[in-house]
Amino acid sequence: MTVKKRKSCGQHFSDEQIRKFRNDPNVRYVDDHTIRFMYEFRVLLYEAWEKEKRQGIKRVLTENGYSLKELGAIYISSLCKAFKLHGYPANAKSNLPVGDKSRCRTDPDHNEYLLGTGVFVKSKYGKGITFSDEFRNQLFKAYPEQSIEEGIRNAGIDPEKVGYPRIYALQRMFEGGSTFPRRLSYPDTVLEKYYNHPYITSITAKKLHFSESFYNEASFLIEIMKVNEILELYEIDPIDIPVSAQVNLKYKLTYWERKDEQCKDVTVQLLRIQQRRYRKLTELVEERFRKIREEELPAMDYIQKKKLCYWIQGYPIDPMKIVNTSYLLKKIGISRSSYYSILRNNSYGISQKMRDEQDDKEIEIVKRVMDYRGFRKGIRQIHMMMDDVTGYHFSMNKIKRLMKKYDVRSGIREKKQSRIETRRNLEEHKKPNLLKRRFRISRPNTHTLTDVTYIPYGDHKLAYGSAIRDAVTGRMYDLTISEYNDLNLVLSSLKSLDNVSFKPKAIFHSDQGVLYLTDTYQNSIQNLGLKQSMSKRGNCLDNAPQESFFALFKTETAYRDCKDIIELEVLCSNYLDYFNNERRQWNRCRMTPMEYETYLNGLNEDEFDRYLETEKKKYRQMKKRAAEHAVQRAQTLGV
Repeated sequence: MTVKKRKSCGQHFSDEQIRKFRNDPNVRYVDDHTIRFMYEFRVLLYEAWEKEKRQGIKRVLTENGYSLKELGAIYISSLCKAFKLHGYPANAKSNLPVGDKSRCRTDPDHNEYLLGTGVFVKSKYGKGITFSDEFRNQLFKAYPEQSIEEGIRNAGIDPEKVGYPRIYALQRMFEGGSTFPRRLSYPDTVLEKYYNHPYITSITAKKLHFSESFYNEASFLIEIMKVNEILELYEIDPIDIPVSAQVNLKYKLTYWERKDEQCKDVTVQLLRIQQRRYRKLTELVEERFRKIREEELPAMDYIQKKKLCYWIQGYPIDPMKIVNTSYLLKKIGISRSSYYSILRNNSYGISQKMRDEQDDKEIEIVKRVMDYRGFRKGIRQIHMMMDDVTGYHFSMNKIKRLMKKYDVRSGIREKKQSRIETRRNLEEHKKPNLLKRRFRISRPNTHTLTDVTYIPYGDHKLAYGSAIRDAVTGRMYDLTISEYNDLNLVLSSLKSLDNVSFKPKAIFHSDQGVLYLTDTYQNSIQNLGLKQSMSKRGNCLDNAPQESFFALFKTETAYRDCKDIIELEVLCSNYLDYFNNERRQWNRCRMTPMEYETYLNGLNEDEFDRYLETEKKKYRQMKKRAAEHAVQRAQTLGV
């Protein structure tokens, strides 16, 4: 489909130009003085016109290879006028722009449908239909926050069946533009209703005249209220006033030159309206003060605050002495000290600008020192070299302030955010060392150890193993293998403890690895009824039995020969069964871990006390050796 609307181009096309246009896919028809574009291209022009008006049309034509000089200024002006009057192009059979009332007709079947909706009525002055006064007022009340098309759609009516000619005509009426002819007619009920209204001087079937006092008072409100809200404030129902009359009233109130005329006849209705008007004005003023105080004032710069203070200073004197300087300062939220300080300080708002300009110059001096000979320099080096390189001298604090303000980094020993976060996480989540290497001074299922190790296998592949062990008996609860050293690995390993019956106040010990510091892992330990304990940072001896197991595993198994992760998992499972049930331990009475656990559980109280005494003696000897070793290292400074 195409747009056949004939446009005069302001000049004649040559035969060569006509041949060029006829080969253009965007052109439907062209002769020596007429050109008609395809519908799709007219839509593209209209969308550009909506955003940029005339410049948008020029831009689209230029981008598509059309010469503006060739088309002519008259053609571009005619496009702008057509879009303004008729709106969005229509791809109808007649190929005319939507809004051309003289030739675009609405389907009669649609008229029947629209009458059935209740928002359309038959026209009093012709055979067509029109919007009902009530629905027209409803749309006008919500306009422009709600478009006419959206309002029609919200009423459950398809805008295409209404017809965009009607929609655009109503929009032009709302905006005070050209409207379709409409005769005003006030019924007798309206005449009787407003005959004695104090702000209406006269009303007839065809005309309603407001008093000058109404215009004087309402002109103050038109900038902050809609016309229908003003009418309601003055006890006039907007339904009784046609939309065209409301549009004209809005225009007159906007450009009204205020006078001192007031209502002379005092009536009960006048006093009631004045009270309502006073309450409404009070609400609007309070809302405006709240908006300035809470939203605008915090975002004001120095210049804007100074202008606001000058406005307060020049506010007219209130004869009733209610609205004075103190009243305004309190409502706006400015202290008296700040107010007078701003008024007395002529450089207020300028000093900050001057300081910023000075900082702009001084940061360049700092950068010159930083760039000298291309080597990185810290703040101290910048401070010491500045005099020699630039002839200026800044204090270290000033250099720090400038570098922080302009986010200039030296790259020398800067604190990495990841390390800061790791240190903060460690301080918040680390646990005390409750075990203190007393691995075997307790009953089975009381002291539990865990750790993670890496296991290289196959062709340069790497896996990770999370192990959990009973420190007293040496029994291995679990050895979970994964390709990733993540939280899922250690959480999966914890599942092996679900069926273990731990003794009261049992301890679960690990190092200070990042996985053991997470909230999720620590909550899981707590849910098992265990107290979490952690080794001293960097001290592997605090978790020696678990480290010993990893050494045995890597010594006694051919883990490097495994070709894939599944084969490695099978190997670990077999070794765990072998370690717990068949591999004997020299320092545990040459028993396997499972046999040693059965042995300890079978001891009576006296026998177990003798066992504990033996283990405590070994523990004291271990502490003595560790102390002697620490003293020796301190004396030699670790050499």
